[in-house]
Amino acid sequence: MTWFTRKQVIELLEIDESFLVQLEEEEIVAGDPSAAAPGCYSEQMLERARVAHNLVAVLEVNLPGAAIILRMRDEMAELRRRVEELVAELEERRR
Repeated sequence: MTWFTRKQVIELLEIDESFLVQLEEEEIVAGDPSAAAPGCYSEQMLERARVAHNLVAVLEVNLPGAAIILRMRDEMAELRRRVEELVAELEERRR
């Protein structure tokens, strides 16, 4: 797995550190405690920060709204995964 330091996240997304702090306060992103070094962010957290930044900067969504959108996005991805598992299970039973 690839890990990104706080500085790398800020540079890659071209955001202010204060914005990253706000994302953490809204629990949109979090440093991963299982990372190689403290204060590192996974690829998933980098993607969440990127999406949140786009929602705020482009669509003018406030941070609580971005948090809700990201939570719903995660839930939809989980539901999609479950449906795919069910379809695979049903296909296996048919054989």
